This record gives sequence, structure tokens and C-alpha cells, in this order.
Amino acid sequence: MSYSRGNGQNGGHFYSNITQPVGLFVNFTVDPANGNGLGVRSIKSNGYVQNIFMHTTATPGVGNGGLVNPNPQSGTIMFQFKNNYNYYLGGFTGAASPLSGTPVTSTTSGLVYVIVSLGTTTLAQWQAAGVIVGETPAVGLAFVAKATGAIGGTGAVEVPSTAGSGITNYEVEGDAHLSVNSSIAANAGMVVIVNAYASGVLTAPAIGSTLGAIFYWDASSVGIPDGGPSNTPPFIGGL
Repeated sequence: MSYSRGNGQNGGHFYSNITQPVGLFVNFTVDPANGNGLGVRSIKSNGYVQNIFMHTTATPGVGNGGLVNPNPQSGTIMFQFKNNYNYYLGGFTGAASPLSGTPVTSTTSGLVYVIVSLGTTTLAQWQAAGVIVGETPAVGLAFVAKATGAIGGTGAVEVPSTAGSGITNYEVEGDAHLSVNSSIAANAGMVVIVNAYASGVLTAPAIGSTLGAIFYWDASSVGIPDGGPSNTPPFIGGL
């Protein structure tokens, strides 16, 4: 029997040399053909992100606040936040692979599958295929197949794309500290422009990839001893 462990003795506290550190978490799905003309869809940020723009093959759309997608080149991501901050400290990135696009109704032992349709497949049949006991089968749930053969019922799965998101790292372009907006009420806040690379080449993330990012900011006016982290590395990426 296993038991859930509580948070550490320092749970709920984070110490740093920054007076008011702020972390913003965001994720979205790459979709250049989406009719919204933004190049992305399904933006999630709990309301802290004003707009995210990527390359679109549709007519460039109008984002929040009336800002039109500038339709950046493939591989460039433009983030606009709802607030200004004194310093941009850096961040981290991650990605979830798109799927193959080919639903199947059987599995091969040892391979990863993602449920795309529950159909009439029963809980017992999903568990026989590889879903862990205690998990609830749902569209989007990934599992490692423990059996080779038909799943049973009409449920369907897909394997992740063998190419993944296609991206090895992300880099911020320019000095994000200079993007402070003079009127948050009228225009929203800071902008961070990020390029995605695959082995040093600007590359568009695979369509359907879900990209996640954490942005770290200093929201205080009190700098660290060197006058503020103006030379800290931008957007530390990693997949």
C-alpha cells in the first residue's frame, strides 16, 4: 500500500534574491490553418496572456484588444501579456507531441498510445490494453500497451507522431525589458518574441503540438545589487 506524502517542510514558500518573483504558466496548440487566423488555439493562462500569435495560412485574425496577428514567419511565437513587469528573468519550455492522425483499434505491446475515441470499449477492455487500474479512460489519456491485438469494442487510439514537436530549443529575440507598454489599459502589457529551433535552424513546431512555457518576471522596483537582472539569460529553453 502506498500513501500520499505531504509537501515538504518548506511547502508554500519559495526563496530567491528577487523581491517580487512572478511565474506565469501558459500552454497552447499550434494550428496555422485554424480559421481564427492566430496560428494557435486553446490558449490557457488563467487570463494572464493577452495574445499569442504564430504564422497562419488563413487571413490574419484579430486578437484580444483589437491587435491584428502580424503573421510572423514560421517558427516565431509572439506572446503578449496583460501586464508590464520591471524585469524579464527567463523561463522554461516544454512540448506535447501531436498524434499520428491515423486512428487504430489494436495495439502493439510496449508502444505508447493515446485514446482518441472511447467508443463502446469497456473499462476492463481498456485496462487489458494497458490503461492503469485506477485511471479513468478518457480522450487524450496516454498509456503503454501491455498487449498486442485488438482493443475490443469500438474505441480507437493513435500513436504519437514519430517526429514529435520537431523542436530542440527556443530562444528569446531582442531585449524583452524594452517591451514595456505605455498604456496597459489601452494596449495590454509586455511582449516577448520567441524563435523555435531544430538543431540551429528556425523551424515551425509540428501542427497539433501543444507547447507550454513558464515565464519568470520581477514585478518589484527593487533591483538586486548590480542594479537589476538586466543581463540575465533570456527564456532558458529545453524539451
